[in-house]
Amino acid sequence: MRGSDQVTGSLFSYVDLEVRIPVRHPLRKIRAVVNDALRFLNAEFDRLYAGEGRPSIVPERLIRASLLQILYSIRSERQLMEQMDYKLLFRWFVGLGIDDAVWVPTVFTKNRDRLLTTDMSRKIMAAILAHREVAPLLSDDHFSVDGTLVKAWASMKSFQPKERATLGGDEGPGDPPDGSAPRTSSSDQSTAEPDPMTRPTRRNRNAESTSVANDGRTRPMLR
Repeated sequence: MRGSDQVTGSLFSYVDLEVRIPVRHPLRKIRAVVNDALRFLNAEFDRLYAGEGRPSIVPERLIRASLLQILYSIRSERQLMEQMDYKLLFRWFVGLGIDDAVWVPTVFTKNRDRLLTTDMSRKIMAAILAHREVAPLLSDDHFSVDGTLVKAWASMKSFQPKERATLGGDEGPGDPPDGSAPRTSSSDQSTAEPDPMTRPTRRNRNAESTSVANDGRTRPMLR
């Protein structure tokens, strides 16, 4: 029996986001580490906010949403809010319920900037690096990264042309010439001998052509 493709909405939702996320998803480990670090800074958050007034965006959710933007290379807060609206994984990581509304991008940006422009950003990073799961992964050894393999949202208008070297003799064995070598003029090219391997164009056998006689007069000749 063929099933029906008709979509019917339900009055109540019984979706548990914790069940929807795979057990071995890498964001589970990251979320546990971040939550432990944020609980350590709970007293610091209380000192930043006033005791009365309109409630702001929860600072823990601001931090988790900012981490999502970094981990998934989301280039704008507007795109972050758009993806958070329909991705259950993002809602679960940040701490939003399935029926909770996402924030306005400008409101999210202002609240995040107020939080991270203080000394709190350094304390958050220090708390994450000092976590028992993260500390063994750190090392003082030097390492290099190939910049050509790092993706970046670079604007084409921000590229600046490199200045060409004015001094000669700096070319390597595989570099192209710098253009300082003398070039042949157009007059020299016009007086150059024709290529002996060049073949004349093929003519029709019945075409009429003219040949120059020895006395200088022209007469038609059929081929």
